[in-house]
Amino acid sequence: MATKRYFFGFVFLLTICLCADCWGQVGLTHSDSLREKIWNIALGEVGLREPKGRNDHPRILDYHRSVSTWLAQVKPVPPYCASFVNYCYTKAGVKPTKVVAPARARDWFKVESRIVLTQQTLRGNQRMIKLPRKGDVIGYIFYGNTISHIEILDRIDLEEGYLYAIGANTSGSNAYNAVDREGDGVYYVRRRIKMFYRIANIVGK
Repeated sequence: MATKRYFFGFVFLLTICLCADCWGQVGLTHSDSLREKIWNIALGEVGLREPKGRNDHPRILDYHRSVSTWLAQVKPVPPYCASFVNYCYTKAGVKPTKVVAPARARDWFKVESRIVLTQQTLRGNQRMIKLPRKGDVIGYIFYGNTISHIEILDRIDLEEGYLYAIGANTSGSNAYNAVDREGDGVYYVRRRIKMFYRIANIVGK
């Protein structure tokens, strides 16, 4: 009987190990799982390229359609960096609440309580900074004081001095020095930390 109990106990433990993926990774919170979903969806879009450089890939209309049917019908096709972020979030089952116009980059950063890092807070004691997490959104300013480009964060390496992200309507050319707001597709990019303006946590805890 003891041998049978040990055998069934072993089978039970083995089943738990093999089925762990059915329940998600051990130790991951619901928020962690959502962040992974958002990231994997974004990663699956990397490689999209506009055939003629005119926002003319059919997939771009899916990004806009995630915001509204009307937006997907606008001609010429509008810039799509923010619509891309909205597409990744909504497809992962995350509704970006309090983002009034999801196709407008600056609207993702209007709720102050969501802002987890700025250039100002970065200048403090970096050892005490709680770094943003994968799936947070990064806002960039090209001129003036308005965020006009947005990307999805992978990670920040303070020692190296770079952040890694996925962005749409941009390019991979010289990405560590400049952000191309009129680029030709979806890229995984490495950018200097000093380039971002704000990073927001839309997913929550």
